[in-house]
Amino acid sequence: MDDRRLRTENGRPTKRAKLIVSAVATIVSAATTALVFFQQYYDEYLRRAPYENNYFTDREFIMRAVTSDEHCKHLLRMNVMCFGRFVRLLKSTGELKDTIHCNIDEQVAMFLHIVSHNQRNRSIRAFTQRSGSTVSRYFNKVLKTILSLKSEFIKPPTSEIPEVIHTNPRFWPYFKDCIGAIDGTHIPAKMRAEYKPRFINRKGYPSQNVLAVCDFDLKFNYILAGWEGSASDSRILGNATSRPNGLPCLPGKFYLGDCGYHLLRSFITPHRGIAYHLNEIRGRRPRTPEELFNHRHPSLRNVVERAFGVLKKRFRILNEEPMYSYEKQIDIVLACCCVHNFIRREMADDDLLDDVDLELRAVVPPEEEEPVPYVPLSRADDAREGTRIRNELTTNMWNDFQR
Repeated sequence: MDDRRLRTENGRPTKRAKLIVSAVATIVSAATTALVFFQQYYDEYLRRAPYENNYFTDREFIMRAVTSDEHCKHLLRMNVMCFGRFVRLLKSTGELKDTIHCNIDEQVAMFLHIVSHNQRNRSIRAFTQRSGSTVSRYFNKVLKTILSLKSEFIKPPTSEIPEVIHTNPRFWPYFKDCIGAIDGTHIPAKMRAEYKPRFINRKGYPSQNVLAVCDFDLKFNYILAGWEGSASDSRILGNATSRPNGLPCLPGKFYLGDCGYHLLRSFITPHRGIAYHLNEIRGRRPRTPEELFNHRHPSLRNVVERAFGVLKKRFRILNEEPMYSYEKQIDIVLACCCVHNFIRREMADDDLLDDVDLELRAVVPPEEEEPVPYVPLSRADDAREGTRIRNELTTNMWNDFQR
């Protein structure tokens, strides 16, 4: 092109020349941006660089995990036979499928390893030699599958007399109508900053207050997760008994609860103002009917504290602030309870129980009990019936004890 057509007589660019230069610059800038985005896309999706070889490669993770009961318990919290049964149960739902990237055994093993050791996605990527998206996808699939079998894992209590009561003269026949123990526990939680004040518990950290009922084999019969850490146990129990398909209260039967709950027909609590915690009464001879009742009541009720202790030792993800949405944190608590019940059912030997019992013996009881709100008038008859039941148990127990 003739330079004379692009310049004026005094040597300055014409308007047409400026437009051409601007267009060329825009095209060059767009092409450069497109190349940068393509390079990123290529590096992330088309050219998969090999992961570090510091850990297991290919399918050595699952092969190593199931070589012995010791390794399997350490990595997945269950022995080889129990793991095989668990995988077959999840596979029977049809929601999990083998893929070219990851078979069902690996999918389940990754989930169990994450919740057992509170591993982050980045650690599992290196440990299992899978991409972050693969780990996240199969974690969510296994979580959803476990929750779909919640009714299979967590069964409501029955009216049968527990063996631990029927065979122990300290409890029989006084607690023959007891079908379980109830308590709450705080699980560290993470949520948006504007919601955090509602979740701060009495110890000063955000948590969800989880209500649980368990039987005397340390299996959970009912779980209600998701309540704010600031909510009282008594308030959560009221919600659990009033909601559809909530906590079942069988006629003529009752649960054992601590002083954080109302004394009601279906929930028998200890006498207030009298030593109750096992560390306070161990080795002391009861001198009154109320002391005797408060000696034997916690010996049965502490089964729920032992169950919570084993649950948190088994699944470390419940001991620290998780990196998931709050809705998924609730699902994780429920799923861990489901897996806990399966392990208790399939594995007779539980090494964690001895450690939990030692820790509970060393626990210092709180200085003050959680205050119990005023009993509503609508439940006054229920409270009077609960008082009658407890007084009758206390009297019968003391009369037999004096003989």
